[in-house]
Amino acid sequence: MSRQLWRDLAVMMGIFLLLIALLVPAIHRSRTAARMSSAKNNLKQIGLALHNYHDTHGCFPPGGVIREDGTAIHGWMTFAMPFLDASPYYNMINFDYPWDSPENNRVFEVKYPVYQIPGRDMGLTSGGYELTCYMGNPNLLSRNSSVTLREIDTGSSHNWLAGEAAGNFQPWGYPFNWRPLGTKLCDGPDSFGQLAWDGVHLLLVDGSVHFFSTETAPEILQALADAPPIATHAQTAVPERTFVIGDYEWERIDLQSDLQGENQYIVKVLRRPAGMPLKMSVCSKYIVRPGDEPEYKGKGAVFLFLAHIGPQTDIASTLKDTTLKEEITPKQWAANMKLLKSIQQQLPQTDAQ
Repeated sequence: MSRQLWRDLAVMMGIFLLLIALLVPAIHRSRTAARMSSAKNNLKQIGLALHNYHDTHGCFPPGGVIREDGTAIHGWMTFAMPFLDASPYYNMINFDYPWDSPENNRVFEVKYPVYQIPGRDMGLTSGGYELTCYMGNPNLLSRNSSVTLREIDTGSSHNWLAGEAAGNFQPWGYPFNWRPLGTKLCDGPDSFGQLAWDGVHLLLVDGSVHFFSTETAPEILQALADAPPIATHAQTAVPERTFVIGDYEWERIDLQSDLQGENQYIVKVLRRPAGMPLKMSVCSKYIVRPGDEPEYKGKGAVFLFLAHIGPQTDIASTLKDTTLKEEITPKQWAANMKLLKSIQQQLPQTDAQ
């Protein structure tokens, strides 16, 4: 091979590498811009939902409904659900039970895209709950709050409702999804902001969404943080709780049943990244067939909670009065009991949170 040919190849390779060096940052900027646009749009949808709630109920939703005995029931993101989309999940919630009760797992283990920043893989909590990237203003969304627009006397364009959290993410169903704004952005996991775009999107009370860079003057952030009405410390207090987040995943295992029957049955198992089970529950799976008029709009299967299985649960006694016992043969019952007990034996002695 001649020297000239080597020179030509070297020149072509150099041009190729130069193009890559120019294109990669451009592609990265383009993707970041797309995520920023989607995150901004999510906040706009949340703002519209909160205002529609206000129009319906005369106030913004409570940041969290907390009973007198301290039991945390549900949070503001849950109450905004019917105003966000036509999904069936809101109607599946049993409001007689707290958000993290086994009866409500089927809802809060579901990813709600509008509560997350697109393209960000957040994982699950060790209890199997999906997360949110957004947190509310504790002065407007706090314990048993019912703030009205009339109380925001500095003007709706000078106060904020929610924004992008920097870290320490929490389940979107958690009844304490608020935190103080602070005077510095991207300042650790308890602050607001996204390092990927050196700033934060904040949803203002008037429904507009604005970007504030990390260079924003502390006085501006302080003015937003101090905008009245000001909630009391008792109203904004949150439990000292940090959720363990990782590559946990739910596995659905079919139980033996009549494949042509109205109901089919599954056991849902939350597994650690290493595969060991953490928690399990038995559900019926109502099949929405062509021509049916299901209670919940949509196609496919609707999961109905039957029973939570803990490490000490008497499985046979717990399930004997359910439709599972009624609709399967003794042989299928025995096989299902064997499967459930084999999984139960691997559960930790304390339930995952």
